[in-house]
Amino acid sequence: KEASSRFGTPAWLLVFFSNIFFGCVGFSIVLPTVWPYLREMGSSPFFLACVVSMYSVGEGAGGIVSGRIYSRYPGGTKFLLLVSMGLGLTSAFAYMVARLFGELGGPLVVLAARFGSGFDNGARQTIQQTYIGTVVPPKHQSTVFPRLGAFAVIGIMLGPAFGSPLQAMHFEVLGLSVDGNNGPGVLLFAVCLASLVTTAAFFRPSDCSVASAGEGPAKAVTAGAPPPSRTGLYACYITFMLVNLSMASLETSTPIVAQRLYGWGPCLHPAACEFDAKQTYVDGLLTTGGLLSLTMMIIMACGLGRWTYGREVITMSFGLGVYALTNLANVDFGGWLPAWRFVFDYLLGAFFEGLMRGPCAALLSRVIGPHSKAKYMGIQFAWGALPRVAGPFVFVALLQWPRPMGAVDFPNVYAGPRPRTWMLYGSQAVLFAAAVLGLVRARAPIRRHLAALEACAAGAPKDLEANAAGMARDDDPPPETPSTAANSEPLYPPV
Repeated sequence: KEASSRFGTPAWLLVFFSNIFFGCVGFSIVLPTVWPYLREMGSSPFFLACVVSMYSVGEGAGGIVSGRIYSRYPGGTKFLLLVSMGLGLTSAFAYMVARLFGELGGPLVVLAARFGSGFDNGARQTIQQTYIGTVVPPKHQSTVFPRLGAFAVIGIMLGPAFGSPLQAMHFEVLGLSVDGNNGPGVLLFAVCLASLVTTAAFFRPSDCSVASAGEGPAKAVTAGAPPPSRTGLYACYITFMLVNLSMASLETSTPIVAQRLYGWGPCLHPAACEFDAKQTYVDGLLTTGGLLSLTMMIIMACGLGRWTYGREVITMSFGLGVYALTNLANVDFGGWLPAWRFVFDYLLGAFFEGLMRGPCAALLSRVIGPHSKAKYMGIQFAWGALPRVAGPFVFVALLQWPRPMGAVDFPNVYAGPRPRTWMLYGSQAVLFAAAVLGLVRARAPIRRHLAALEACAAGAPKDLEANAAGMARDDDPPPETPSTAANSEPLYPPV
């Protein structure tokens, strides 16, 4: 059996925490400098948007491809992780040396490098979450997944902090000039190398891993279990997508709205204007939101996650309901949105962003049951990538379409039309409210499906057809993951 560390956490889980932390550091470390890097190579702002979106495209592709491969070769956990990390390492190196390819080839190399980094992150998270969903008992998944999410948020928050000191760096190695623009690529390369070495040296797949799937009693239970409920799968996919949609909206819309409504944000020409505290308001708001999201994930990992076990649909419905209310409150009724209400709604939404990721991943694992989880985890990541690919373009359009009410002039920050927010936030409020109603309606079919899985796990597969009535069936080959039927308490309680 896998030896536990002195912290009471399995060693392989510590490796996963390290991987998710450094993977998210690698995501955010280059964001502050990617535009200056592209600008020195003559790129346009539109190409910048393509580069930012390409990371999420790669993340979705990595989730789907790795999920299907992992489902077919369930014993290759470590090998697939190392291959994925090798691609991430290569992509980091390409990002670092992109300026050597000139103004024509350099931006394309950056574009390909961000796709490769996203592919690595999507594949890495798919494989790790599949492994956790297979090895960790269902009753503990609602606390383990938030712990994984907490390390992800910490990595995203600290990435720019790791990259800031590199702004003062300037040296030349083998004809390659390294400075503040491509310096984060150097650190990204080091981070990817550290993750690869850590996984190769310390990750030892557990005895109860997916490599032992489909043997003995587990195979019999798997063969008799109903296929994953399509209703349950889509409930998890859509919820995960909407959580990422809300996060993308908070990241993209907040700086623009704060700048154009209240004059918060950096100077257009920093060298030509004096310091004003309002220049730091947006950064402070985003940082506080990240800390609140992290706080919720810590609360989930320390105890609240155990309460959500068996209540995942209720938890997800509550979180989406909060999103609907906060977006509704951001509608500028009467043509004006007070700053205090905008800040409060942002912080409340950021806080509850950390509530749903763990229960959503745990419910997906339970809905899949004893079947192979890799393919479905990969599809979930593809759904989650959609808002980050198209979201920034859609959010800006929804903010600009309504006819503005007058103009504003904030010296050195913004001068132009004052936007209306009713279409941007009102459409999201309707979307989240509809999702809550959909989850409420899906609860009963999901409960019937989990009851069927419980009957199968208890050795009473009879009447499975009746219990799973209305559930769509998959044409998947006989699954290969182990059953958790050996647990003494119910594995699939009502949701």
